[in-house]
Amino acid sequence: MKGFAAALFILTAGLSGCSLEQHKAEAKQIETKSSTVTAKKTSNNPSNSVKAAPPNWNKPSGGPYPTLTANEPIWIDVSIKKQRVYIMDNQKVIYTMVTSSGIDTTPDTTTPTGTYHIQAERGTWFYSPKYKEGAEYWVSWKNHGEFLFHSVPMTQDKKVIPKDAEKLGQKDSHGCFHLTIPDAKWIYDNIPYGTKVVVHN
Repeated sequence: MKGFAAALFILTAGLSGCSLEQHKAEAKQIETKSSTVTAKKTSNNPSNSVKAAPPNWNKPSGGPYPTLTANEPIWIDVSIKKQRVYIMDNQKVIYTMVTSSGIDTTPDTTTPTGTYHIQAERGTWFYSPKYKEGAEYWVSWKNHGEFLFHSVPMTQDKKVIPKDAEKLGQKDSHGCFHLTIPDAKWIYDNIPYGTKVVVHN
């Protein structure tokens, strides 16, 4: 029992590192659908532009998922500049996911760059009491539970936190990669241990 409690403590401590910020316990979190923000573009005012809506965090961000075959040479390429996760087959992009990486305000909120590999640690849910948020479908790619691919942040009762989810495509995490819920589940279900992950600016 003591060993289980220690392991649980270590896992919780590691996972807490990728949360964005402490959320007030009393704050009421409401799961909503993402809304479309538009601006009219007129010939009289060319400075007006159309602002793209954030992806719907309940849907795949890149359309239908690819079907992988056994022993397919899959790896993951992540562009921090573009806030995209590319599923690669050799040098061909076979799927593109919208993500949110670290906000880069301190060393503790920065997504590390370099070449890594998918680690053994993964799960369907975690929650960090310290940051009062959690996520579904997490897969570790660095430091055994510290840096993860996972869904958009959620409350303890598994409600999406809209103010974070609406930032998909922008920097928003403590170093992890936020994904739509289906995108996170697809990585959880399909990307095996040892898969190469290249993170770059």
